[in-house]
Amino acid sequence: MDIIIGIEIETTAQRLFEALTTATGIAAWWTKAKTQTAVGAVNEFAFGQGTVTFRVDKLEPNKAVGWSAEDVPPDWKGTRVLFELSDGARSGAVTLRFSHAGFASMTPVVAFTNYAWAQFLRSLKLFLETGIGEPFGSPASIAAGTTPRR
Repeated sequence: MDIIIGIEIETTAQRLFEALTTATGIAAWWTKAKTQTAVGAVNEFAFGQGTVTFRVDKLEPNKAVGWSAEDVPPDWKGTRVLFELSDGARSGAVTLRFSHAGFASMTPVVAFTNYAWAQFLRSLKLFLETGIGEPFGSPASIAAGTTPRR
């Protein structure tokens, strides 16, 4: 089972690539991260008291970023994340094709993951277009249910 989402973002491919690969960029739209921009590196992403890790499998500047799951929840074992960037339909925009692929079956965790990725990709779009994202821990993320209420 795969999650696939397409979204057009008014930005440059370089800015989008940086938002997907740098700790500062990722923290602005998804969550706090410890990243290395190198194939083979293992990047860590913090969610409250826990973390998940992904190995960087693909880095094509301004074109694609790919990760494979390392230390993740059981339902995410064996999955891969891919961000593919291409020219947008409109001038000044980039199309992002996102996939989180390889889930063994549809479970409540996978269903929530689908919802959460949609919300966080919306946050990515907001960050790049307005300068303000809605990452994990933000009031908007709490309201959307992608960050647990305390």
